[in-house]
Amino acid sequence: MTNRRRFLLRSGAALAALSLPRAACAQAFPTKPIKIIVPFPPGGPADTAVRIPQASMEKALGQPIVIENVAGAAGQVGAMRVKQSEPDGHTLLQAASPHTTNAAVKPDASVDLLRDFVPIGETGNSVYTLCASKDLGVQSFAEMVARAKAKPGELKIGSVGIGSAHHLIAEMLKAAAGIELSHVPYRGEAPAILDLVAGRIELMFLTTAKPLIDEGRVVGLAVTSESEWFNLPGLKPLVQLGLKDFVVPGWNGLVAPKGTPPAAVAKLSEALSAALHTDAAVRAFNAMGFKPGPGTPGAMTRQIEADMRLFTTVIRERNLKFDS
Repeated sequence: MTNRRRFLLRSGAALAALSLPRAACAQAFPTKPIKIIVPFPPGGPADTAVRIPQASMEKALGQPIVIENVAGAAGQVGAMRVKQSEPDGHTLLQAASPHTTNAAVKPDASVDLLRDFVPIGETGNSVYTLCASKDLGVQSFAEMVARAKAKPGELKIGSVGIGSAHHLIAEMLKAAAGIELSHVPYRGEAPAILDLVAGRIELMFLTTAKPLIDEGRVVGLAVTSESEWFNLPGLKPLVQLGLKDFVVPGWNGLVAPKGTPPAAVAKLSEALSAALHTDAAVRAFNAMGFKPGPGTPGAMTRQIEADMRLFTTVIRERNLKFDS
């Protein structure tokens, strides 16, 4: 055998050996515990929504799932950590609608769900509920609009911060209903709720409205879903109250860093989707006022794209400006 032939054979064997581990990993995925970064504090909707399917996913994937809360900068700190991780399917992000809001408000932001990640599937879907302070003295959406038109700019609507989904939805409401409201930003929903209940602000879109409505602490006026929400019967959607196309779902879901192998994404999505649609999971989601998401990449991609179209349109049409 010539020296050249020996060299070629050895080189070919070496290349084959190098390719084996990657091929084996692709077939055996996952090969180690999976970490899910929740970029929000423990106990919140995004955190709870990913813990509900956790055990079932572990069983399907044959590996433990470690959930870590990395809060900060409206979800951007945790998202950046996942973006910079190895794209092998073993580090995931529990994304949520604040990520699309932030990308719309700050197009040059360091994290973009469509640019930097691959969707696996939505974990949970929710709704925003327009609520009024009892002190406002209205019982319906129509009464609120009449009051707002009678006193332009006097009614105050709260949000969880400038540029938040709550803020942008409030701007949508003002435009669609033809009313003027004064925006009052807060650092989170909890302090805003305190002022809504106390009558220091008159209106707010809430993600946690049901207990407050049931206890008679606020008045529910409408929801942002396409049809009546299952646990808020009697509250009509804004789209049925004359506000065309006023559909804004709340959502959260799993994504992986861009470049994650499609086979890994498919396996994760299959495990997630199955875990979300057990009877126990449905009951758990319903108890928190959510519906389980479909858990599939296509549906989540469409939701992210819809969010971006909606919020960028609101910002442009309302000529909103934000500090950089």
